[in-house]
Amino acid sequence: MKFTKNLSLGFKSYLESVPFIFTNGIWKYLIVPLVLFGIIFYVGNRFGATADSLEQVRETGNYSWGWLGLSWVFLKTQFFKLLEFLFLDATKYLGMIFLSPLLAIISEKTEEILTGNKYKFNLKRLIVDVKRGIGIAIRMLIAEVLLAFVLWEWIVAPLFGVNEIIVDVVTLCIGFYFYGFAYVDYINERLRLTIKESWKFMKRHAGLAFAIGSVYSLFYKIPSLINTDNTWLNTLLDNFGVLFAPVLAIVAATIAMHKLVDLNNSKFAEKKENSVTTTEI
Repeated sequence: MKFTKNLSLGFKSYLESVPFIFTNGIWKYLIVPLVLFGIIFYVGNRFGATADSLEQVRETGNYSWGWLGLSWVFLKTQFFKLLEFLFLDATKYLGMIFLSPLLAIISEKTEEILTGNKYKFNLKRLIVDVKRGIGIAIRMLIAEVLLAFVLWEWIVAPLFGVNEIIVDVVTLCIGFYFYGFAYVDYINERLRLTIKESWKFMKRHAGLAFAIGSVYSLFYKIPSLINTDNTWLNTLLDNFGVLFAPVLAIVAATIAMHKLVDLNNSKFAEKKENSVTTTEI
């Protein structure tokens, strides 16, 4: 099946991306997401603490103005929970938004190493790339919030009594596709596909988007599930996905797309020096 074949391609590209990053000097870009996400996580945890405090106020009834006070506390609690969701659970999108310039550069560098293709630096082009990357990430974030946070947690689960585990699984799967699409779109943009054309492309290769997005997302989830007695080690594990996931995902997406469409044939590259044989999927 095409989905399975593209899924396998995405997973294999991740395995190739790890040695690729360290043998080609891309590892030096890892410090940027580490600093950025450290700030995001700190702010997100502060929002979470505020939401917990308001929840305690609501549960203990320590508020005035009767039902008006209760309603106000409830709305404030939901507001800070939403902010906590955006800064912690949706951190992957915030990373894509803030790291857009860096991800565009890394993807171009990866393509150059793979194919010899070079793209003459153009500030206007870079701005267009960044704006598109930010726009895609924001659209994906809104879609996931509406589908996962609002539809499932606020409507479907309460009305139909859906198990919380099912809600979490569905939310994860929705995110997998959106994350993968956002990363693959960096390459589609260089191939001058419109956003509509990029959507059609990813529908045909949904397995690739799912693979790229799933590993990217799990890099954030799995380390946080591991708890040790060592505070320093816990901190390192919590930041493991933050450090590696964005750079790893964009390199894997570029490698996969090279195998899928053969980027040697890109007619938009300024210069071509080498050629790498790829398998058409």
